[in-house]
Amino acid sequence: MTLAETIYQKSLSLPEEKARAVLNFIDALQQQPKHTAVHIVDSQNSSLLAVFEKAGLVGCLATDEQLSTNYKTVLDYSQKHSS
Repeated sequence: MTLAETIYQKSLSLPEEKARAVLNFIDALQQQPKHTAVHIVDSQNSSLLAVFEKAGLVGCLATDEQLSTNYKTVLDYSQKHSS
């Protein structure tokens, strides 16, 4: 039995409300992007620092604070998370 047939057979025993939820889930999965962008890094020609800089993981912050212990109170994460 194929995967599609197994899904179909199992769906036959579901109450209509749950079958509709499964259908909505399948529709949501189909609306997701097919592929995500993957950036391949040429490690032979790029230093680790260059890779981190390209990914936006390296930056500077001028502060008198001791960031190793209280970085969460000093750094602004508002652009990283949508509210």
